[in-house]
Amino acid sequence: MGDHAYRTFARIGAVLGLAAITAVGFAGSSTAAPADRGDDPVVLKGSQLARLTGAAPGKVVGFKWNGKWIQVPVQIDERHTVSARTLYPADADNKYILGTTFDIEVYADPKTRSGADENSNFDADDELVFMGGDSGKAAPTSAVAPAAVAPGSATRVAVDDPVGGGKGYVYLFRSTGNLDPSAGKDYVDYDFKLTKLTSGQNMKDDYGYVNATNPEDSTVTTDSYQLHSTGRWMEDEMKISAGGASDADILDREAVSAGSLNSCGRSEYTFSGNWDLDAVIGNERPDDDDEGTYVAVIDGPVRAVRDFMGANSGPYVESIHKYYADREDKAINVRVHPIPYMYVWTDYSEAAVGMTYRDQLNTGGVTVDGSPDAINSPAPGDVEDGQYFWQQLSGSQGSVTTLVSAQASVIDGDNPPYAGYYLDDVTPTGSKEKQCGGDLKAYGASGFGIDGTFPNTDPNLAPIFVNTRDLSVNRVRYFGGPDETATEAEALRNRVQQPLTGTASKASVKAPTENLKLAIKGKKPKARPGKALRLKVKLSNSGNTASSAVKVCLKGGKLSRRACKTVSTVGSGKAKLLTLKSKVRKGVRGKRIMVTITARSSSSALGRGVLLRVKH
Repeated sequence: MGDHAYRTFARIGAVLGLAAITAVGFAGSSTAAPADRGDDPVVLKGSQLARLTGAAPGKVVGFKWNGKWIQVPVQIDERHTVSARTLYPADADNKYILGTTFDIEVYADPKTRSGADENSNFDADDELVFMGGDSGKAAPTSAVAPAAVAPGSATRVAVDDPVGGGKGYVYLFRSTGNLDPSAGKDYVDYDFKLTKLTSGQNMKDDYGYVNATNPEDSTVTTDSYQLHSTGRWMEDEMKISAGGASDADILDREAVSAGSLNSCGRSEYTFSGNWDLDAVIGNERPDDDDEGTYVAVIDGPVRAVRDFMGANSGPYVESIHKYYADREDKAINVRVHPIPYMYVWTDYSEAAVGMTYRDQLNTGGVTVDGSPDAINSPAPGDVEDGQYFWQQLSGSQGSVTTLVSAQASVIDGDNPPYAGYYLDDVTPTGSKEKQCGGDLKAYGASGFGIDGTFPNTDPNLAPIFVNTRDLSVNRVRYFGGPDETATEAEALRNRVQQPLTGTASKASVKAPTENLKLAIKGKKPKARPGKALRLKVKLSNSGNTASSAVKVCLKGGKLSRRACKTVSTVGSGKAKLLTLKSKVRKGVRGKRIMVTITARSSSSALGRGVLLRVKH
C-alpha cells in the first residue's frame, strides 16, 4: 500500500469534552427535530438536575408530552472518585503497577473493584441519560402530573438541535409508586461473560489482574447491530441488521498498536494478556508483563457501558465503550509514559469485500477488495482544530460510519500530528503494514493514530516528566442500513460537531386531584318491608385526574345486608351510574328509614344519607 495507507491529519488544537462525544448523533434530515434524532443520547450530570438529586436512582422516571403523558426510558449511571491504585488488588504486582496513585472519577459498579458509589442516591457526579428520540412537545401549563410521581419534583429538560433548529422536551420526576425507569423498554442487551470463572467465583475477587488471560464470550445486541468480544481489547464480530442489512459478520478484529506499526510488541493481544494468540512466534509473556482490570460493566435500558484499564506499561490506560441502540461511543483515555505511534483501527473480514470505503477526502470511495488503492492524503490544515474526520464502509452488508478525533489538554510543538490509517491488501508486507493477528489480511482496515512520540500522559510519572498532559482518542460509530453515502456521513459529522444540548429547569405541573361526588339518580324508591331495594346512584368526578378504584356501598340499620360495587376508575369530568341492590328488613315500622351511600378510593372517602319513605 505504501505511503498512501497512512494519512496524516492536521494537529487538533482544541480540547474536546467527552460530553461532546456522548450527547450527539444523527437520524433524518438536517432540519429534523430532536425527536427525529432517535440515535442521539442526551447526557446530564446530577449537578444539572438539583431537584432530583438525593433520590434513589430507581425512583427517577421520565415522560414526554404528546397530548398526554407517555413514559420514556431514562437511566442513571453512578460515578465516584477513587484512588486509581485501588482498581487493582493490593497484591497485584508487576513492573508497571507502581505504589504511587492519583484520584480519578470513574463509573461505580459493585461487581468490580471500582465498587458501589458511596452515595447510593442520585448525586452531582452521576449521569442521567435518555435518547433524543424520546423527547416530545412542551406540556401546557394546565397539564396534570402523571400518576405516582411527586409533582413538586417536575424538571423540564429542553433538548435543542443546533443543526436543524428543532426543540423537544423530556420531563423528569421522582416516582412515588412502582414506576420502572425503563418504561418497559430495553434498547441494548449486554451479555457480559468471563468464561474462566467457575461456579461460586466472581469478577471482583477472581479476575486475573496480572499476567493472566481472561477469555470472554461477551455480546452487545440491539435492533441495529451486534458486537462480540473475546477479551478486554479484543473484538471479533460485527453484524449490522439496521435497515434490512445482511447481518453478515464483517469484522476480523479491532486492532491496537503502540511503539511501532512494524512490530507486534504492543497490540490488543499483549494489552489483553493473550500473548500466545498473536501472529508472532516468540512474543510470549515470560519476556514481559501485562495487567488489566474492569472498572464497570453496566447493562441498562438506554445504554450499556464497558469500561476497562490496562495496556502493559500503561496500567491506567482506560477504554470506555458506551453502546446505544444505533451507535457506539468509544474513548481511550491515554495514561502512559512517552510512547510513539499509538494507533487504533478496525480491520474488516473477507465478508466486507464489495463494500465501498470512503472518507472526508475521498468521497467517491474505493471498493474493498483486498487490492491496494491510491487515495488522497490530507495536507496540514485540511482538518481544522477540534474537528472530526469521518470514515465509512457501506454496502449491502450495511453501513459503518466512524468519526474520529482526539483531545489533548495542551497543544504545542511537542505534540506529534494525529494521523489516519487505511489499508486494503490481502498480502500486506510493506512498511507499517504489520498484521499481528486475525486472518493476517487487511480488508478496508481504517482508523486513527498518533504519528510520532506523544509526551507523558501518566499522572504517576509527572514528577519525572515535566511535560505531562492529558490525551484521549475518541470515536463515534454509527451502524446504518445498506449503501449509505458520503451525504449521510457528512451529515453525521455535522451532528457530532454540533451535538444535541439538554437544559434543565423547573417545570410547573398541577398536582393530580380527584373530586368525587355522589347523587341519587332519578326518583327515590319506596322501602317495602321484606322486599328488595334498588337504589340508582350517580358517581361523578370533577377533579383534574382520573380516580383510582372506587368502592360504592349502600348500608343502613333497616337493611338486611350491605350492598357494594367497585368501579375501576372515573375519568376527569366523567360519571358512572350504578344500581345498588339490598333488602329491607321485615317488620320495619314507621313512615321513613335512613340509608347511607358511601364511596371510598385510595385518596377519597365520602358518604351521604338518604331518607326513604316506607310503604307498608
